[in-house]
Amino acid sequence: MNERIKVIIADDVRETRENIKTLLSFDERIEVVGEAENGEDAVFLVREVRPDIILMDINMPVKDGIKATEEISLEVPETTIVIMSVQIE
Repeated sequence: MNERIKVIIADDVRETRENIKTLLSFDERIEVVGEAENGEDAVFLVREVRPDIILMDINMPVKDGIKATEEISLEVPETTIVIMSVQIE
């Protein structure tokens, strides 16, 4: 079997992280390797784990998803960042 796709979920709402994790668990090719509840934790986790993908919420405390995305893009460019938001704007 091929190597699994390593994913980190970054969202400040625990229920949202759990729902995404549940959805991803249906695909055996995907492994959730970490969760972050703010942008600062997301940047730290990406540096440590080096995931293939991070699912990044835009609106988070401490450091928002936009700032975290900028840092990750510069420091760990091999990680794909998918920005997500439930905000209407």
